[in-house]
Amino acid sequence: MLKRIFVFLLIVASSAAFIGCEHQPKVKLGTGNNNTPIDSTKNGTNCSPDTVYFVNEILPMITSNCAQAGCHDNITQAEGVILDSYNNIMREVRSGNANFSSLYREIANGNMPPAGSMTQEQMDKIKKWINQGAKNNYCNSGCDTTLFTFSGPITKIINTNCIACHQSGTVLLNSYASVKALVDNGRFSGAIKHQSGFQPMPSPYITLSDCDMKKIAKWINAGAQNN
Repeated sequence: MLKRIFVFLLIVASSAAFIGCEHQPKVKLGTGNNNTPIDSTKNGTNCSPDTVYFVNEILPMITSNCAQAGCHDNITQAEGVILDSYNNIMREVRSGNANFSSLYREIANGNMPPAGSMTQEQMDKIKKWINQGAKNNYCNSGCDTTLFTFSGPITKIINTNCIACHQSGTVLLNSYASVKALVDNGRFSGAIKHQSGFQPMPSPYITLSDCDMKKIAKWINAGAQNN
């Protein structure tokens, strides 16, 4: 009898260990991180300029600045805080009140991210999103790839998803020249496509949205001009 109990406990312990070592699935920015976002618009309509959309703007901003290795990703969990999804982010947010939300206070006080303060525009967006109810919303206005200039969509994509980690250090993305050099040697495409042999961006567990990938591909295929 004791032998049977021991075997049973051993099986349960082994199963728990296996579950605990399960790899974090990849998340594609623009999908709402599997937390069922609400489409605030009908497909093909324009996004409201007065609304801040979590999936379109807040999620990539926070994941690129805060949910990185060594900070608040699902593995490191610095200070027990994970900021890689809507549900996890909402543990640090008081809906409708940014000033009483630890997420906003830490960012506004310059305590986060450690790489450097967010821009005032980014902080204002986070504050506005929280005060608007901190909804898990997105705007599905369709993927417009007719405009793919470096000074427009490409820079915006880089600033939203990459610049937090690459405004200083050995790999820079803070100028056209630095981005072009990485495009020319293939490291930029290899990283955002998560190809073998390249450091995956924005992180090993997060990829850019299909729409952003299409814009970057069109810009590169057109010569990656400084336009």
